[in-house]
Amino acid sequence: MKVQEVIKKDVIKVKRSTSLRSLLNLFKGFHSLPLITVVDDKEHLIGVVYFANLLEILKTQEAKFLKNIPFVEIDEDAFDLEPAPSMGELILVDDIMDIDFLSLKEDMVLKEAYSIMRLQDKDQLPVVDEENRLLGIIGIFDIVWRMFQEKGIV
Repeated sequence: MKVQEVIKKDVIKVKRSTSLRSLLNLFKGFHSLPLITVVDDKEHLIGVVYFANLLEILKTQEAKFLKNIPFVEIDEDAFDLEPAPSMGELILVDDIMDIDFLSLKEDMVLKEAYSIMRLQDKDQLPVVDEENRLLGIIGIFDIVWRMFQEKGIV
């Protein structure tokens, strides 16, 4: 079985110019931690936004600098910070998206996709075609569910 047979095609996708406020409004409709895909005008996948990217916005510059220094711990609570309301319009997806990300090809075998996701510790990954156009997202649970279906359990 191939990845293209299991993907969810109804995904959140945004442009680089999407504001933080708009992005947060897209996130709030989900009960789990969604993966937001960033596409260009031709639907090519150019980046992703994870929940962790949003939390990074709330860190102080000092905490961002010190996070790469071994044995240094920063005790910073996001509830104690006071971000400016204007951040909602001033910060864009382009400022926070990951451009170094993993995606899966649509014709990949499910077992291989499952192995990659486990190895990379990813719950969800975007799926693209040969031209890197976004087709959808696959989650580790989608693969496990299909496995249970094939075994006749569900």
